[in-house]
Amino acid sequence: MPLLNSQCDYHFHSTASDGQLSPSEVIQLAAERGLKEVALTDHDTFAGVDEAQQQAQQLGMHLIPGMEFSCLWSGVTIHLVALWPQGLTSSALEIETSQNQARWARAERIIERLNKAEMPITLDQVLSYSAGHVPGRPHFAACLVEQGYSKNMGQAFRRWLGAGKIADVKNAWVELDESVQRLKAAGALVSLAHPLRYKLTRSKRQRLIHAFSQAGGQALELVSGRQDSQQTASLLKTANALGLICTWGSDFHGPGPACPAPGMYATLPEACQPLSQATSCLFNA
Repeated sequence: MPLLNSQCDYHFHSTASDGQLSPSEVIQLAAERGLKEVALTDHDTFAGVDEAQQQAQQLGMHLIPGMEFSCLWSGVTIHLVALWPQGLTSSALEIETSQNQARWARAERIIERLNKAEMPITLDQVLSYSAGHVPGRPHFAACLVEQGYSKNMGQAFRRWLGAGKIADVKNAWVELDESVQRLKAAGALVSLAHPLRYKLTRSKRQRLIHAFSQAGGQALELVSGRQDSQQTASLLKTANALGLICTWGSDFHGPGPACPAPGMYATLPEACQPLSQATSCLFNA
């Protein structure tokens, strides 16, 4: 039987970055939800790919290695979903190394700022929440709650980790155009992640998508979790006008009512073709 687009999810996370389930657990959950083709896209790392690949093979699923890649555009942090339908390359691993180094440096700066604010937590304490992987802000927030410096995760962000707060450390990410070119040169299909989630006006979002396309971006994440059908239609119109492939995903991070499970997203239009089919001509030309 042909693969259905509803059996695919090209954007979700594991404990290798800021997800709550291990790579094997999230693949198991995806299989239980009827998915056949998926991509693990942890933030700036492939640390969970091998484990996820082994689990996917055991379950008869097709796993595409991926990464949610951080970059900058007009001073705003933008995420790209980079997918390797043909498998990871040595250049892809070099990119992972540089992104990881940037994230570790950022983590150390966050610790320094929290310590100066008389919250003497250590990096080792934070790593207990990130399973030893490079920690993100949710891991710092969890540690602040556990150590009694915040009542809950929301307060940790509002007082210490959110935009403009004392531990809001900006990363020196590479600019959008250079990032797209580096990823493509490393064999990736590059998609602009969740374009509706950036705090941009509609006109500025359109400029972002056009800038991404002009930089050589190949795809647009048409659907990310739950969203309004009119928004999907508007993004599809833009994607068609720019000749961008459509990708989609749940952006799953962990169980709970606020986070769509793998395979749970807004209705997909016919333009959303399984990537194993849609990218065959792109990579085998």
